[in-house]
Amino acid sequence: MQRIKWVDLRLEEWALWSMGAGQYRCIDYGRAAAGDAVNAIELTADQQAGCVEMDQAIARLPPDLKEVVSAFYKWGGGMSQITEKLRVTRATVHRRLCHADVRIVEWFVAKSKM
Repeated sequence: MQRIKWVDLRLEEWALWSMGAGQYRCIDYGRAAAGDAVNAIELTADQQAGCVEMDQAIARLPPDLKEVVSAFYKWGGGMSQITEKLRVTRATVHRRLCHADVRIVEWFVAKSKM
């Protein structure tokens, strides 16, 4: 089973947003200037709205699919780290990601018909 490319891209954007890119930014005067402000990721209002939609779609996933989506897009360490922590094989991770893609597409189709 193949991954759905546009879902994968949206999930990557969602992961950035959910880990802080969508939060309000302010200057922390108590922190020493380290030049890391250059790495700040700014999302447009449309991108943020898309991330909120994706967050809603992910919230509707069964727990095992939700867990693997979060692990794959948010955890560091690559596939070996994910398989070790979740105690599943690479094939299981891939299969769950494919099933999550299908469920997310179904959620977006159902939402568009409302």
